[in-house]
Amino acid sequence: MRRHTAIIAAGLLVLAGCGSPTPVQEAAPSTVVRIDFARGPDRPLPTEVHLPPGQGRHPLVVFVHGYTCYVSEYADLIANWVVAGFAVAAPTFPYTNGAAAKLDVMDLLNQPQDVTAVLDGVLARAAKEGDPLYGRIDAERIAAGGHSLGGMTTVGALGKWRDPRLKAGIVLAGSAGEVGAEFRGDPAAMLFIHGMGDQVVTIDKGRAAYDAVPWPKAFLTLPSGTHRNPFMSPADPDFELVAESTTDFLRWRLNGDADARKRLAALGTHFVDRLG
Repeated sequence: MRRHTAIIAAGLLVLAGCGSPTPVQEAAPSTVVRIDFARGPDRPLPTEVHLPPGQGRHPLVVFVHGYTCYVSEYADLIANWVVAGFAVAAPTFPYTNGAAAKLDVMDLLNQPQDVTAVLDGVLARAAKEGDPLYGRIDAERIAAGGHSLGGMTTVGALGKWRDPRLKAGIVLAGSAGEVGAEFRGDPAAMLFIHGMGDQVVTIDKGRAAYDAVPWPKAFLTLPSGTHRNPFMSPADPDFELVAESTTDFLRWRLNGDADARKRLAALGTHFVDRLG
């Protein structure tokens, strides 16, 4: 293993807080459809698809968990998006989740293509009459987002392994990392959120990825934010800001919500706004 790869692995393993899964009660009733997707026999991608209450087609967010983390640790953040009317597909990645028999931080390089595989599967199910997802997903309004290694995966899915269906990206405590900042294709607005106190993926790495984005973009700094709690724990003082700003970003980019755009513009001095 190359020396810089070893350093990345050591740093990300500090995420010991991404540990045992804790079930969290969602804020409002929703439907969760569990599907066993896979990209080949050695890449199982079991996925939770969270559907908002009611009928009709909803914008979709593909969410990527962090290294050694569980999807359940993001239940409160996901619930905020679902309550706001967004469907969320949250896969468990085979070699970076907290229960993986074999952990491999460099499997990051395979995960952007996993995002595409999950998106393919969700849209195929949504077009199949009789399926629980039938008629529930708007294939023209899709975003990707992720935390830590999941943020790096999101950068890859909008960069070197670009999925042209993605209209937006959310990077939480992430960077370009090993995927590189090779953004390509049609513009996809991106929101980066990073804590000043992040000792795992330092904020300068997040800013470097942000600087490389050639499209509409924004960077929200959390002055006292750490690597995990603002994105996982409602008890964290920054969690509400993360939940509201990401939700408004999705409302603006995927729904064309002008009021949401105004709320983003009013976030203040810690928000660098180049969304246009």
